[in-house]
Formats: sequence, C-alpha cells, structure tokens
Amino acid sequence: MKKLLITLVAAFTLPTAVFSGIPQNKNPEKWVRINENWTIDTEDVEVKSGKLRFYMKRNATKKDFEGPSQYIQTYTGKVRINCDKFTAGIQVRFTNGFGGYYGPIDWNSITPEHVGYDLAKYFCFLTGSEGYTQELIEPYWVSKIIKSAETKKIERKEKLGNINCDSPVWKNKPRCN
Repeated sequence: MKKLLITLVAAFTLPTAVFSGIPQNKNPEKWVRINENWTIDTEDVEVKSGKLRFYMKRNATKKDFEGPSQYIQTYTGKVRINCDKFTAGIQVRFTNGFGGYYGPIDWNSITPEHVGYDLAKYFCFLTGSEGYTQELIEPYWVSKIIKSAETKKIERKEKLGNINCDSPVWKNKPRCN
C-alpha cells in the first residue's frame, strides 16, 4: 500500500516538476534568428488583405558601426509589408518613463537588401495578393510562421462566422479590421 501511494504521488508531481520555474505558455522558440541582424517573433504575425505585420528585433553587427550614421542600429519594432504595392515599413519601438510607443512608419519600396524582401518572398502568398506563390524550399522559421498564421486565420474565421471580410461590403467594417 505504501509503495502504491509513493508511486501515485511521484506520477502526479513529476510532470509539473519538469517545467518548474518556466510558465508553460512561454515558448523559448518564439523568437528565432533569421540572419545576423534580425530576429523574428514566429507566433505574433498578422495577415490582412494584402498586408503583413511582424514583430522583429534588429541587432547591430560590427560592420554597422563602420563610419558615421544617423540611424538607430539596434531596436525592436514592427515590420509591415504591403504586398499589393511591394513596399515595406519599419516602426521602431521607443521606451520612456511612462511605458513605450511606436514611432512613425517609414514606407519604402522593397529591395533585395531590405529585410522586407525575404518576408514578402515567403509570406505574401498568404494575403491572397496577385502573383505570389509559396516557395518550394522554406527555412524552419518560415514554416513555423506559416503554421501560426494559418491557425490564426482559422480561429478568426470561426469567430466571424459566415462573414467574408475580403468582400467589398465587409472589408472596411470594424468587425473585420
């Protein structure tokens, strides 16, 4: 009887002991490095009618500090992609004593050197914008983001019911934005 009691106690406490100290809703793989400068949040991605939004962190490298520059080299912010116009904008997050805020967005055409180029290449097909197709070979972080975006799309569709937010009637309604 005593052995059975000890076994039951061990069976119930072991699974919680494995995760002790780390909340189960915290995913250590949420932020993934995509190149030497950029890290991306793979779970919090927004896909809406021709537009994408990603939370990203930029880390300066040694070559970023060669010569004078007026730009902030290390920051956290949002990278937004307009797939229809093939433009990208970065909003830097600033912090102050009262919390934080996002600065103005600086929209530019996407070039191969811009971080938005790979984002558009891998994710614009999700928006339904014309001409984009899914890449045949994708890095791990891309597959993870696509899975997260598709899961959010299903959840949103279930929440909205039979409403088609891409239709002209509903496109600009608050319920769909």
